[in-house]
Formats: sequence, structure tokens, C-alpha cells
Amino acid sequence: MAFIKVQKLVRNEDGSVRSGSAAIMTTEYDSSYKGRSRHSTREKLGKVISLDATGKRGVFLSPTRGLVAYDSVSDVFESIGKDDPRVRGLDLFAEPEIHTVFGDVYLFLRFCEKSGLLRVLRTAFPQDREYERVLSHLLHSVLKDGSRVSCDDFIGKSFASYLFDDIPSGSLGSDTAYFSMMGEDASKVAFFKAFVSHMRKKDPEFGNGCYVDSTPLPNTIRDNPFNALCSHGMQGTSIQTRLVLVLDGKTGFPVWFSIIPGNVLDLSTLQSTMEDVAETLDIRIDDFVLDAGYAGRETIGAFHCGNEEGKTMTVRMPAKNGYPYKTLYHQAKKLMDNAKHEFIREGHTYFGRRFETEVFGFKMHAYVYVDRDNALEGCRGYRLKHEDEYQKLTDEEKNWTSVRFGFFILLSTELKEPDAKLDDYFGRTRIETVFKTGKEYLNLLPPSNWSDLTVRGKILSDIISTIALLQLRKTLTGPGISTCKLIGKTQSLMCTKKKDGTVIVEVPNKQVREFYEKLKIQVPSSVDLETFKTETLKLKTKGSNL
Repeated sequence: MAFIKVQKLVRNEDGSVRSGSAAIMTTEYDSSYKGRSRHSTREKLGKVISLDATGKRGVFLSPTRGLVAYDSVSDVFESIGKDDPRVRGLDLFAEPEIHTVFGDVYLFLRFCEKSGLLRVLRTAFPQDREYERVLSHLLHSVLKDGSRVSCDDFIGKSFASYLFDDIPSGSLGSDTAYFSMMGEDASKVAFFKAFVSHMRKKDPEFGNGCYVDSTPLPNTIRDNPFNALCSHGMQGTSIQTRLVLVLDGKTGFPVWFSIIPGNVLDLSTLQSTMEDVAETLDIRIDDFVLDAGYAGRETIGAFHCGNEEGKTMTVRMPAKNGYPYKTLYHQAKKLMDNAKHEFIREGHTYFGRRFETEVFGFKMHAYVYVDRDNALEGCRGYRLKHEDEYQKLTDEEKNWTSVRFGFFILLSTELKEPDAKLDDYFGRTRIETVFKTGKEYLNLLPPSNWSDLTVRGKILSDIISTIALLQLRKTLTGPGISTCKLIGKTQSLMCTKKKDGTVIVEVPNKQVREFYEKLKIQVPSSVDLETFKTETLKLKTKGSNL
């Protein structure tokens, strides 16, 4: 027969059990033993949680069965759940420790704090709800690392889920409210004002020398109010929205953008952009380095040599009728073998010579170039595929073929040496870097929201993310670390949240420590959430009147 044996049982004044242990005992007949019976332990019941007055029934925390009820009369065990009245209020069911991704979010937020971007966003979006949404989408855009994870899922599985109290994470998946808010002119103006003001504290000349360019945003949204037919830069026509971007000449960071229908690419685009930037940000754009799409009659007429505006323009000459493209080739070809007109840029050897010319009746400086490396490679490739056709060409045509694949002309209102002018044009690659980052890495294309307001908001959100990513890449250029590797490796650092609001961080591996060190940020062993939210993110504490 089984019975419960209790040891060191201590009860509180209300009769509840404070401490004690128990075991299931059995009685066996043993003729050799005094009293003819022997007690032996059948099973340890462990800690006593509760025990009735008879001592025959109780709840125990068994080392082998977990929390169970045991009745010695019937010799039956019963499972106990957290809602069982016998254990309610005893705090026996500890919340499981949930491990969340810590390393990438914490590192990126601290980096944005050091770069000043958090201060910019806090200034532009003073309301906690709006600010938290901006941070959520910024973290998702940059740290998802090309994956297709949605914003709500990304935030829910990371350290960021502990930081934002004013927005339900489930609302981030299809966040029309966020993109509508970002599409307001007030949001765009507030962000760029705060950003330019912050950057000018570092460099008072920030924004005074800017490049302007545009890029198409192809999409299939039938009711997108910005769509229009466009053939610029494409083999055929396409329905497009066009993004016009203004970048600071020194840093390459965006200082303004506008969105226009895809078929608008002319002087009015530049003028409206200049007016917006001057009126809103007190930035005067004096230097324009443009692609061939802008080389129209109106633009050249406005920027020709001797104009009174005082603005300089450099634009690539289109290879089509109406422009002295072949005329300038014939004028320069006799000089192309003269070594004094050669210089080297970025590993390529160039011929460069300046000529005075007229385009649409306006005087311009024409800078004629031949990239000898591209010319040789292109000619070789052409001949390998079309040798029979090549042999039928005249000597004049063969001479043209030998340079055509590296031949280009820059029109400018500014008088410089050809190598210096080419350096100016190569500065355009900063815009191309921004476009490439925005399109390929942050999935700026295609716009995924269909109204005027949400299209604008989507692009502003992506530009903010692009600025953050460009800042990160610039910092990582010195150590020679790729952003993809940084993000991927630091995601291995996990954390758990305690009930008191403390986040316990796991011990980082060697690679994670090295990545943090490269950005001069320490890996914490723990993080107090309230302190991090108020001091780093500048979020208002609950009950604060600030």
C-alpha cells in the first residue's frame, strides 16, 4: 500500500505550504525485519506545493513529472495547468525566455545615433507614434538584407519589438497610414530641413554645390497619377514615373527629390527643382551635371556660354541629328594620336580635347573624349562577330569604328582643362550610386502604393533608408567590410528580455565583436530598455509631459 511521507513541512499562518518535500512510500512484508514490515521509497514527489489535512492528497513539483497532483488513496497522478485553482497565484509557471535577434538592430541604431540621423528623424517627426513608424520601416528596409520578410514580421522577431510601445507591430505589414503620412509635403520638408541643418553643422558649405539628375521608376500601376509614357534611356517606350534627385556634390547625399510623369525631362524640371530647393532649404544650385536626356534646345539656351544666370552646366551630347557629334569627331581625329592630349583616370587612358562649338545657335564648350580602353575592347568585340562586314568598310569608316565604342562629348558652359571637366562628370556617379542603392538594395522599384500621397511617401521613406545605408557604407569603406556581411554576421547575436525590463545579451562571438569594434560601438552585456529608449532613441517616457 502506498502513502505520502513528508519531510520538514512548514506552513504559513494561513495554512498554505511554505516549504517541505515528499515521497511516495510503500510497505512490504519482511519476516526478517522487526515488526515484519519494511518501508521503501517508490518515487520522490519533490517540493510540496499543497497538502490536505489528511496528508493523503496534494500538489507537488516532481523532479521527474513536473507539477502534478497525487492521491495516495487511489494511487493516481493528475496533471496541473496554470489555471488550476490549487496553484493559482503561486507564480509557478515562469514565462519562457524568448530569444530575439539583437546584434544588427542595436548596432544600426547606435550607428544612426552617432551619425546624427536619429536626431534628424526625431526633429522631423516629433510625435512618438510617427517617429516609431519611421524607425520601424528604416530598420526593416536596411537590415532585411534583400530578404522578402515583411516589416511586421521583421520587427516582431528582433530587439526592435521591445522598443516601440505606441504602434502595434501587426499594423506595419501593410502600412498605408505610414506612407500617407510620409507623402505629406510637411513630412518631406521637415525631414530635409532637419537633415540639411544637421549636415551644415559639420560643413557650412553642405548643399551649395549640387548635382541634379533623374531616373525612371517603371511600374504597372494603372492609376498611378505620376505615370506617363517615356522612352528616355530605353530601347522602347514604357509607362514610367520619374524621380528627380538633388545630391550634395561633396558627400553624394540627397538633399531634395521630386516626382514627375515619365515624359517630362526638360528645362522646366530643372527650374521647378531649383525653385523648390531654394525656397524650402535656402540652397542655391549653381552647378548642373546632367545626362543626355537634358540636352534639349531650351536647356542649352538657358545655360549657354555668356548667359547672365551665372550657373554652370555640363551635359553629355546625344549622338543624333541636330548635334555636331560627327563634326567634332572629324575636327578632333587628327589630334587623337598626339600623346600630349592623353591622361589617365580610374585605370583608363583617355584622349581629351576642348573645342568651341555651337548647338542650336548657342555657344558652348565641347569636350571631346575617347576612352581608349573601351574603344579597343569594343572594336575587338565588333570585329570578332562581324569581320566580313568590317572588311567591307571604307578606311574612314574603319577609323571611326576604332574609336566609336569609347567616343563621347561633354557640352559645358564652364572653361576647364579636359581632364578636370571629366572629373566633374565622373562626379555624377554619386547620383548613380544613390539610384542603384535605392533601386536594387532597398527595392525602391516598383512603387507598391497606388495613390499620389502614398507613392510620394514610399519614395521619401526609401530615400531616408538610402541615406542611412550610404552613411553606413561610407564608414565601412575604410575597414573594407561589406554591409551585407556586417548585417548577416551580427544577426547571430541574440538577447532575452526579463520581466523588469532588462534585456540580457548573449556573449558575442569573435566576428560580432570585430564588427562592433570597426564602428567603435561596444557590445553591451545588458540593456535597460527605458534608458535606451529615452537616451538613445529620445522617446518620451510614459507619463512624461516633455
